[in-house]
Amino acid sequence: MKAALAIAAGAALAAALWWATGAADMPALQAAPAVPVAPLNLPASAPAVPTPAPAASLPLADLAQPAALATVPPAQALRALQQCHAADRCRLTRGEGMDEHFAVVGLLREQIDRLAAQGSPAEQAAWARELLAFPDGHVQAAALALAAKLPPSAETAAAAVSALARTYDAVLLGKAYPVLQQWQQLGLSAGYDDMFVGLVHTGGWQAAQSVAENIGPFLNAGNVGRFEQVARQLPPGARQQALLRSLRDFELQRRGG
Repeated sequence: MKAALAIAAGAALAAALWWATGAADMPALQAAPAVPVAPLNLPASAPAVPTPAPAASLPLADLAQPAALATVPPAQALRALQQCHAADRCRLTRGEGMDEHFAVVGLLREQIDRLAAQGSPAEQAAWARELLAFPDGHVQAAALALAAKLPPSAETAAAAVSALARTYDAVLLGKAYPVLQQWQQLGLSAGYDDMFVGLVHTGGWQAAQSVAENIGPFLNAGNVGRFEQVARQLPPGARQQALLRSLRDFELQRRGG
């Protein structure tokens, strides 16, 4: 009997010790941080619309398209058009011959207008000088018109003289004369004489005729002798007669006649 009571008492003591130990461990278990569960990325009910590539990262031919040009600054659009034209890969038309060239010219003129409205004076001047060398009279005329609205500079006048000295376009020259006179009045006429002599003496027929007829405002006491010599060297014909007439008008004006 005593043995049974001793066994029962030992069992009770062991049970009490187990519960005491378990209770002491409970706070530690409750204080353990919970492991965060990542949310499930369930597929959407409809496919996501792909985000269009930024215009600057588009291939050159794609950037030169009218819709893309409208999304970038005009200076960037002009650069894209000029580069794709030089590489002959604008892909604006399916035609042959000059169709692609004229399509680029139209877009260049649009971007020059945008530049005039949105670009800084420094940007406008830089692009006017660069586009004066573009191989198309319409673009050159637009660049010259842009330059005429800017503060005059010797650099811009020199770019115009360099471009006009190589032109065969009498229409372009007709648009250039007032701008050249404007710069001349400000003392920015360096290179004028060489340009006009070269055009009237060895230039294309229409350009030479245009200069012979319109040289009057650019004649002065310092250069008239040079043009008189050119007139004597020209073969008889319309160009010589036009230049002689301009020279006579200048002499009459100088004498007050």
